[in-house]
Amino acid sequence: MRRALSTLLSTALLGGGAVAVSASPAAAGIDCGRDPIYSISNKKTVWEPTNVHSDWAKPGVTISYAKNKTGSWTATGTATIGAEAGVIFAKASTSFSVSVGKTWSKSDTWTYAAQVEKKSGKSKGRLMMYHEAKGFSVTKFRLVPNGQQKCVKSTIWKKNGIVAPVKRNNNLWGIQYS
Repeated sequence: MRRALSTLLSTALLGGGAVAVSASPAAAGIDCGRDPIYSISNKKTVWEPTNVHSDWAKPGVTISYAKNKTGSWTATGTATIGAEAGVIFAKASTSFSVSVGKTWSKSDTWTYAAQVEKKSGKSKGRLMMYHEAKGFSVTKFRLVPNGQQKCVKSTIWKKNGIVAPVKRNNNLWGIQYS
């Protein structure tokens, strides 16, 4: 048998022919895809201070704030995700069931009043508009073959502490103390 195979290969090589050997699909390996996958975790709702606030006042003073202004706030913790930010915000929006993005901006007339209370270790307070945001972590991974005809997760990177504003106009007023 060995001699017959050797003769076949020698004849094919010397005669300029080719011998094709095909592997079975199982021997060829498994295709796990090449596209990265993003996973959102450690989800929470947070209220972030905006650029809309009154002047400072001492305890006991009632602050009235009425101003036509554009409120805005920009996501934090996103500097290292760069070009992938759009994909990550889309994945986070689906995960939270609310649209989040890199920025939020709203022009309106804000009219609120509140009294500054005495707080231990604080000497002043001001009215502050906070905007709803979503805090989360994101993990980027790929599926890779494990050598046993199965695909397993292989982490590329994980970023913690991303906070992105919701796109809807959902604000909360309170006193910020200093």
